[in-house]
Amino acid sequence: MAMQSDADAEGDRLSETELLSMVSLLIVAGHETTSNLIGSGMLTLLEHPEQLKKLKADLSLVPRAIEELLRFAGPVLTAIPRLATEEVDLGGQHISRGDIVICALTSANCDESRFTHPSELDLMRSIDRHLAFGYGIHTCLGAPLARLEGEIAFTTLLQRVPGLRLNTSRETLSWHGALNVRGLTGLPVAF
Repeated sequence: MAMQSDADAEGDRLSETELLSMVSLLIVAGHETTSNLIGSGMLTLLEHPEQLKKLKADLSLVPRAIEELLRFAGPVLTAIPRLATEEVDLGGQHISRGDIVICALTSANCDESRFTHPSELDLMRSIDRHLAFGYGIHTCLGAPLARLEGEIAFTTLLQRVPGLRLNTSRETLSWHGALNVRGLTGLPVAF
């Protein structure tokens, strides 16, 4: 006996274009951003040896470290453009109804009114909220999976390759990305 979903029963289906768009979104959002988090997060840890030492000494800190790495060096730079639905003054800037607004997540995650010493990496920082995964109705649906993948990747790397170190200078590293997502093209390491 075939089961019919509520969407099928009401005749709601994604068009082929919508379906292809959704698949593309899942591939980019579900793979590229997590890969970029792991690469740039590992680079950040290697560049902050005192923080890396704390993390290696207590791997139970990995979930907290992931939140700080997302805040400090998250892979998503800007949110998807939004359309203002009403006039508002925000941070000394007037936004008119109908204006396109692009939020700089990296800037928001370094807001001095929200984070103490935001330009410093602090894996012991208690973060109640950053914007690496968006906020409210615009929160990334894949955030729990990305956090889990990050936790597995960082824990495994730190357990299995304890002597991991950068095998090049930062200046030789290259980055890829567009307006809103960036990541390393490679991370040469030695151990």
